[in-house]
Amino acid sequence: RKVCFLMNIYIACALTHVPREIFHEYSNWIHSLAKGLSQNNNVKYALINSDPALSKRPESNKSRLCYIWDRDMVEKSDVIIAECSFPSTGLGIELQIAEQNNIPVIICYKDYGINKTKTIEYVNPDETTHNLQVGEGFISHMVLGLPNILDVILCKDIDNTCRKIKILLDMINHN
Repeated sequence: RKVCFLMNIYIACALTHVPREIFHEYSNWIHSLAKGLSQNNNVKYALINSDPALSKRPESNKSRLCYIWDRDMVEKSDVIIAECSFPSTGLGIELQIAEQNNIPVIICYKDYGINKTKTIEYVNPDETTHNLQVGEGFISHMVLGLPNILDVILCKDIDNTCRKIKILLDMINHN
């Protein structure tokens, strides 16, 4: 029987363009997710482990430091929990860093009632008409196509979400 080790978990998430009217609900969800996964794990995420420190740095250094610090947290992780309820360039970069380093990713997302997009028809220069491919409307096909994704979880409540994630973490930890 294998021994379970403390896992280094990074919660990747959108922050910059999360709609301000639900930002507090969203950030509380991220904190709850971290708390629910922190027993026997080392959990890091930007709201705690980089953004507060960035606020104390000169504006001219913030972007570079954000990239360096968040990249470091991704690269030192055993697994990434990607909260993908909202599109984010930074989150996409973090997911690509994880893929390049063969770090498994568990995607989770919530339906906030304002974050589901619809397809739209468009016309190309050759006058052909197409429907934009948006899948279910929550997470882009580009993200869902990453080869290191273990699972995609539609979250309803914190207890069930953490239970599902812990089952996947247990699988990773025993391999």
